[in-house]
Amino acid sequence: MVTYKTIVVPTDGSENAKRALEHALAVADRNQAELIVVHVANIVSAISNFDQTPISGGYVSEQIAEDMEETGKEILNDVVKHIPAGVKIKSVFEVGSPGPALLAVAKKYNADLIVMGSRGLGPLKGLFMGSVSSYVTSHSSCPVLVVK
Repeated sequence: MVTYKTIVVPTDGSENAKRALEHALAVADRNQAELIVVHVANIVSAISNFDQTPISGGYVSEQIAEDMEETGKEILNDVVKHIPAGVKIKSVFEVGSPGPALLAVAKKYNADLIVMGSRGLGPLKGLFMGSVSSYVTSHSSCPVLVVK
């Protein structure tokens, strides 16, 4: 029988991420596994939204980074406080490109499973996975459960 000891669960606070967490909790409960809940701040993407804004002394990019870190840690804290007692959990905040950052966390913690939400794209919402879940399923060395 397959058992999972370490499960990585990325979260961004979305409904899909919350559904993925429910599935991860069910798997963790059956396997006495540890959950590694991860939030990745994609600062490069956020800063690129301000490409027409003059960045004087780096203040804008520094402020964006601080705001994203604060938001990310709030999301993680909200997730952690809803985890039932007795479930082993670590929260991890990372900065970078979400797909590669999630895989780096999975490797660092020797994850047996990644459980993540999928998001729809455009009018064909239910047919395609989001770019991060697609990247992770294509490049992961461990099983990935994508939750709709």
